[in-house]
Amino acid sequence: MSTMSSNTVFLLVTMLLAMAAQCNANFPYYFGDFKLSIRNGFSGNIKLEVNCTSFDDDLGRHWLRKGETYSFSFHTDILGTTTWDCRLATQDAPLGTSQLFKCDYDFLKKCDFRECKWDVRDDTEYLLDIPQNKYVRWAHT
Repeated sequence: MSTMSSNTVFLLVTMLLAMAAQCNANFPYYFGDFKLSIRNGFSGNIKLEVNCTSFDDDLGRHWLRKGETYSFSFHTDILGTTTWDCRLATQDAPLGTSQLFKCDYDFLKKCDFRECKWDVRDDTEYLLDIPQNKYVRWAHT
């Protein structure tokens, strides 16, 4: 292979890896280790069931009493396609499935590119905007 072909292949591979690193928004400073925390923030004595799944993982069901938090850590894939969908329910009714992690720059910025902290309240889920140090009501898209 000629030097020019080698350089072209190297540049192409480098560009593809950089594009695939969208989950690593501060690339190369930060490269894909995250923590996801879900807290039962209901006002009453309501238990929250959490069951989180990704493309290749199912973490099982976890019941949280008021004020308790369930947390787990993971590493994003090289293509930046990692998502975590969590089925939420109370002891009385299902609340639905919410995507609580995705490889999106604006979303990850709120998580300070390291930890996404959720508070499930009576009306909806709230995400801690770490740089602003305040919980924001999350509108799922």
